[in-house]
Amino acid sequence: MARLNVHLVLLVALAAVFTPSVIAGRHSGLIRQPVHKHLDSRHFIPRTWGVGLRLLCIPDVSQILEDHEGRHKCAYDHTSGYRAVGVAYNLDDDVDQRKSELSTLLADYEKVYKGEDCLNNLQITALLALDAQRALDRAAENVKPLDDFCCSVQAVFADVQHSVGSADKFPNDDLETFIEKAALKEYKSAAHALERTQWCSAEENKRRCDDNLEVLSQGCD
Repeated sequence: MARLNVHLVLLVALAAVFTPSVIAGRHSGLIRQPVHKHLDSRHFIPRTWGVGLRLLCIPDVSQILEDHEGRHKCAYDHTSGYRAVGVAYNLDDDVDQRKSELSTLLADYEKVYKGEDCLNNLQITALLALDAQRALDRAAENVKPLDDFCCSVQAVFADVQHSVGSADKFPNDDLETFIEKAALKEYKSAAHALERTQWCSAEENKRRCDDNLEVLSQGCD
């Protein structure tokens, strides 16, 4: 089942490779401005379809993650302290799963980890899609109405979730107000609440926070 899930997400990744906005962003480096154009997917997903159609939000999440993390073909030490490759793909988190995913993409985990082998753009995009799905699934554990939101707002939650690493829970209690306001569809209030959190106050999250505030303030209307 896990391998089937990987293959399903890889199909989404392949589709993303040929999405014009993704291609344009990839060739222009860190894509600060195009991310907001791409995240204009402010359509609602019916809750009864949510878990399955959450896959449709993977391109939005992938875009915002790459904008904030950059793209690295070879392994590097992430600022959060873990070994990473691609778009902050955490090589230290659930190692058996990482080995399986890299093997599916014809990459050797040990060689990639040591920096002996690097990845190509297709492999990086595939791993990014898997990470985007993971971030969405973990965010859904914290934000019960996640599937009620449009993809652009889901992407904000997933980006915050991804930035805290492998933790299943948001690290600070002050994020609860942010979640509550978003759940009520009070997006501008949610943006103000997020701005006042410790997460947004951290210097390393400043640009990430500013981008997410801009997306969130637009809501799903």
